[in-house]
Amino acid sequence: MRKWCCFFLLLLLLAACSAPAEPDTPPQETETLPAQPKSEMEPAAPVEEIPSLETEEPEDQVLKTLEAVLADGRTLRLEAVGKQTDEYSYGIREVRVWDGETLLQTVLSNDAIEIEWGSAADDVMNGYTSCWSPEDSMEVLDLNFDGNTDFGLFGWTPNNTIPYYYWTWDPNAGEYRYACTLQGAEANLETGELISEYKSGEAGAEYVHDYYRPDENGGLYLVRHEVSIHSGAGSNQDAERPVLETWVPKEGVTIRPVVWHDGDLILTRREVPVYEVNADGSVSHFTEIWELQDGELKRTSREEYFYEN
Repeated sequence: MRKWCCFFLLLLLLAACSAPAEPDTPPQETETLPAQPKSEMEPAAPVEEIPSLETEEPEDQVLKTLEAVLADGRTLRLEAVGKQTDEYSYGIREVRVWDGETLLQTVLSNDAIEIEWGSAADDVMNGYTSCWSPEDSMEVLDLNFDGNTDFGLFGWTPNNTIPYYYWTWDPNAGEYRYACTLQGAEANLETGELISEYKSGEAGAEYVHDYYRPDENGGLYLVRHEVSIHSGAGSNQDAERPVLETWVPKEGVTIRPVVWHDGDLILTRREVPVYEVNADGSVSHFTEIWELQDGELKRTSREEYFYEN
């Protein structure tokens, strides 16, 4: 029995020696791959384009249409073509003159702008007029009383009366020609005079009326220049009433409706409102009339003025 036990132990020992030995190394950790970004895992979404801050330049279009009746019986169609030039303004680049379906003429605003603004025309207006709305952009009237309808374009936004660039119809050429720039123009059919009204002087203290008549060729010339001065200057001037002055061109001088020099005019009449303090403390008001006589102004009359209650 002892013999079999020893034999069995010997077999166990031999089996253990014959088994391969495992390497004496630490167990390896499993490497974890980082999560892949979604953009690498899925197809990329289309990139949304950022809208440009620059807006497209608006295109020119017909902003206003008017009719122009001619002395020969025809009626022309005037189309003011332009665009909105900024947030508050519209501009006219050209006027197309139609006789039925026939385009007679294309009038460019820049023809007047260059005359008015000279070398600064491109910087100031860039070929367009400037007005508040399409409705204000163009007007028609018979500027020189020849029976042909003329037209004007609202020139630019001023600090007082609106200036218009005017074109008159030339019946011989059969087209419009640039005539002048005027403020507050109104045709008086009864007197045959074109009246231009505007403010002038320091702080707009002078109200001006210029009176024009047409010559044999339809061109306008100044006949008188009336100024109402509201400054109230003078020690005894009645400040509640203005001084009225009438100026006319000097002999031999023809003044067209453009800016002229003071030396081209001569003062012919002056109405001066004055007051006097009486001995009892009451105040009397008068109007002194001064007129040009023998080359100088002389007081020709003095009339008492009574305020209406």
